[in-house]
This record gives sequence, structure tokens and C-alpha cells, in this order.
Amino acid sequence: MAYSINGFGTHLYGSAEPHPDGSYVVTTWVVAFFVPLIPLGSMRVLPIKWEDLPPNEREGRKYRSKDVPLYVPHLLKGWGVTLALVLGFALLAWHNHH
Repeated sequence: MAYSINGFGTHLYGSAEPHPDGSYVVTTWVVAFFVPLIPLGSMRVLPIKWEDLPPNEREGRKYRSKDVPLYVPHLLKGWGVTLALVLGFALLAWHNHH
């Protein structure tokens, strides 16, 4: 699963194509300052109900997951956020320079 320290590492973004069973599609990204940079893959996740777990496994949220093809709308949104941030910082730097 995803793991980051101080915003650097991997992170899950998105929640798309919900199914009646409660599952949905997420995408794992390499992140810097929590900004999505490189998509690693998408998966359909299904949260496991707390009461369906044995008592010794009831800490934290548990999921079942299945890899799916990269979910293009997540890519567009992720790179859109990254582009907007880069352009915003560039504009701010340009404005402060002039």
C-alpha cells in the first residue's frame, strides 16, 4: 500500500466508479509535498467491515484490492493539480522578480 513521510513517498488519490458492494477505484502516485508526480497504478478497493475481521486484526482500516488498468481521469486530475501548482509558483516567482 501507499506510504509517505512528510509528504514524500506514495499516496492513494481518487475515489471513482463506485460499485454497489462499496468498492471504488483509487490510483497510487509517487508524491512530493503530497503533489502527485508519477502514477504507479490503479486498483479497485473494497473496505472490509470491522465486524467481519477477527479480533486480533481490528486495528486500522482494512481493504481488499484488485489491480485494474490505470484510471485515465485520475491521471488527468493528478497532473492537472501538479501543473496548476507549478504554474502558480512560476507566476508568483515571476511577479516577485518584476
